[in-house]
Amino acid sequence: LIKQSTSFSFSAKNHRMLYYMNDNEDNNNNDLTQRNFRRTSSQTQIYASLSPPDEGEASDNNYLVEVKDQQQQPKPKWMKCINAVAPKTGSLNEVVSSLANVSLEQANLLIDIGAVWAKMDAPTKEDIMDQYSYKNANVKVKYSDLAKGWKNGEVDDDEDDIESYIELMESRRYSRIMSPSVIQQGTDVRIYPFPRRFTSAKDLDKTRLLHQDTTFLIVDKPPMLPCQPDASNYFENVPGCVGTNIGPFETLSGKTISRPLLCHRVDSCVGGCVVLSKDENGQSVFTKLQRERKVKKVYLAITKNEVPVGMHVHWMWSEMNTRGGSGGPPCQLVSHIVPLNRKKAKSWTRCILEVTESVPIKIDKNNPYGYDPGDEQHYQSTIRLVTGRKHQVRAQLSSLGCPIVRDTLYEPISRMTLDVLNSGGEGAMIMDMAIEQCRVPQMPIGLQAHAILFGGVRARAGTPWWGDGSKDTN
Repeated sequence: LIKQSTSFSFSAKNHRMLYYMNDNEDNNNNDLTQRNFRRTSSQTQIYASLSPPDEGEASDNNYLVEVKDQQQQPKPKWMKCINAVAPKTGSLNEVVSSLANVSLEQANLLIDIGAVWAKMDAPTKEDIMDQYSYKNANVKVKYSDLAKGWKNGEVDDDEDDIESYIELMESRRYSRIMSPSVIQQGTDVRIYPFPRRFTSAKDLDKTRLLHQDTTFLIVDKPPMLPCQPDASNYFENVPGCVGTNIGPFETLSGKTISRPLLCHRVDSCVGGCVVLSKDENGQSVFTKLQRERKVKKVYLAITKNEVPVGMHVHWMWSEMNTRGGSGGPPCQLVSHIVPLNRKKAKSWTRCILEVTESVPIKIDKNNPYGYDPGDEQHYQSTIRLVTGRKHQVRAQLSSLGCPIVRDTLYEPISRMTLDVLNSGGEGAMIMDMAIEQCRVPQMPIGLQAHAILFGGVRARAGTPWWGDGSKDTN
């Protein structure tokens, strides 16, 4: 991320970053020694010294720039994970009770909510069919993955289908277990003793059902509710809450389902329209419409700076845009420079959105999430999403110098793009340090998936958490 002439090292042990700047670089870089930069989000200061560093840290012709972070915040309880081995063969709740040092009642609760995983042998064809047979009531193991992920809980007596599922199960290290089971001695077990809870789960009820037909459901997701299950909680998410609080539902063929299928994702810290399907065919149809850009989405965003009206085309590095990918910063960095040729463009993903208006508004001080607008001017922007990329609206607005309020993942890198990193020098170092301050939001951000239109189906979310967006006439 930094010019070759600048070396970089980071020690996670003492939370220090050291930048070594060669004194043969442009003299303008030495201005860094005369400044103190402050990172707003963590109050981190950057110090520079013209004196040579100690032996072993850098050579005599290098300067030292040291960055000290605040004390690392303790991890929340729900992140605690126990990885252990079953000491003996026995019932799952007894094994969980022993390994997690909890009562049998608490162990049962952990199993019920989906906080227990185990590395188990892949089921045989007979095991799978037995789970859907009323003749065999003594099945030892039931994989929750069957109910939520494979043929929507239905099993055809087709050997190819079953074999492919077994192959899939063998490729998975752990499976979530949510029913009474017998665990063999030596089985790898993973337990989350403090499941992550989402208080907004209770808010997703029938009043938030925006649309229902024979195939699709559209709900107004409350902020801070994930679209997909957490590792420690299988039920407090959009499909789980829709099934529990609004369902059950009936498919076109007359079958009753208790948990609909997710068609697309909306970030946990964002509220608004989410589409679900009652069957896999609906999922396939929606995915095809998205691929053909026949799904129209409108977002509302709150910023402290006015967003330029018009079409905005930026570029994301394709590998960074992959969901579920590992490595690199948690935020998405964009470039404002068009790739030079078609060959280079293959490594980039184009991001397009249109800002139709950006107007000054007043934020409701009595909003349910405790956001204090103070005396600062806020702007509400109406955004038409042309392409749908990971964090697209958040990343593009931040690169324009208009980060969404409360978006702690993108506020630290406001006005910063990949082009700054490519230019190297002091700007690249400052951006690299700013990325270190990016944190996943723990409160709702000023963004709502406001409306959606596809295949003749349309829906519009309710009033966002910041109020009705009344224009500020002052």
